[in-house]
Amino acid sequence: MRKSSIRARRSSSGGPVPAKRRGPAPIIIIVAVIIAGVFCWVMGRGCGGSQDAKQNDALRTYTGTMNKFIERSNKIAQDLDAFRTTEVRDMSRDAAVKKMNQMLSDATNIAQESSKEKPPDKATDLQPILQMVFEKRANGLQKYVAGMTDVLDRKNTTGAIDAMQQGLMDLVFADEAYQRYKGGLETKLKQAKSGDLGGVQVASIVPYVPKQDDALLASVSAYVSHFEGTDVGNELHGVSIAGLTTSPARVDSTADGVSVLPFNKTFNATVAVQNQGNQEEENIQVVASLTTSDGGAPQQQTKKITALKPNETTSLVFDQLKPVAGTDKINTLKVVAGPVPNEKRIDNNENTFKFIMKPEGQ
Repeated sequence: MRKSSIRARRSSSGGPVPAKRRGPAPIIIIVAVIIAGVFCWVMGRGCGGSQDAKQNDALRTYTGTMNKFIERSNKIAQDLDAFRTTEVRDMSRDAAVKKMNQMLSDATNIAQESSKEKPPDKATDLQPILQMVFEKRANGLQKYVAGMTDVLDRKNTTGAIDAMQQGLMDLVFADEAYQRYKGGLETKLKQAKSGDLGGVQVASIVPYVPKQDDALLASVSAYVSHFEGTDVGNELHGVSIAGLTTSPARVDSTADGVSVLPFNKTFNATVAVQNQGNQEEENIQVVASLTTSDGGAPQQQTKKITALKPNETTSLVFDQLKPVAGTDKINTLKVVAGPVPNEKRIDNNENTFKFIMKPEGQ
């Protein structure tokens, strides 16, 4: 009896024997983990991809919002084309001016309203381009309306032609700039986790100037002559700066309208020069100069176009100019083409571009 009681105490001192695990609990846990992982991967929400998914959603929402502004702007483009090509000839002076001022007011409202929209992180580099499109359209319309009003009032024809031509060139520039915005936004949408445009399409643009030749000085002069009954068979000589782009390109602008460029060790300026007369021009000198607000020595590079036929455009690349970097240093790039012999209108022969280049590392 004594030995039995001792064995009993030794057996009980170890505590209860653990119950054996039963059922498929480990398998259920593994399956649940796999399902959760697949859900996160497919949906792009929760887990590690939640932030990126939110940014993609914000990009799609932004696209839809901007599309509405673009569609409103496209309506003005359609109205302007109909007005220029047919309607104005059958309108009274007051009706024509009222129509033009309404288009100008609508374009100005679009530029102002769109500037209040805050772009998502994935579109901060694209919004300045679209804003520039809307502002160029409003500014271009303002010039065109002022010039066309003078034509209808039979006053200052030369100044009116200049204003109209400058306005149309602004509109052409805006039409082309929009394609950069559209291509950039489509690329970002395709990179969203959905693998496609996410059900959102970037609106196509209706050009304000469907035929770019209509913006040439000779074309504007011929157009105006129909309202004056004058002959346009005279020789016209004239070149202009039709475009100016830089590499690196603008990514933002200051409150004062100064462009902001990212830092880069190299800087190129591409200048488009157009023969807007009806005569071939030869040996056209094009000068690019760069000055800086820090008092550095002015820089200058000169190139020459051997020959340029009527309505022809050619591009030159200036790569010897060195801007200064710094948020408090303003670079001013000025490009002048011509003037050519017998050129009377030279106010469109130059283009000035002010910019800040960010410091290295910013």
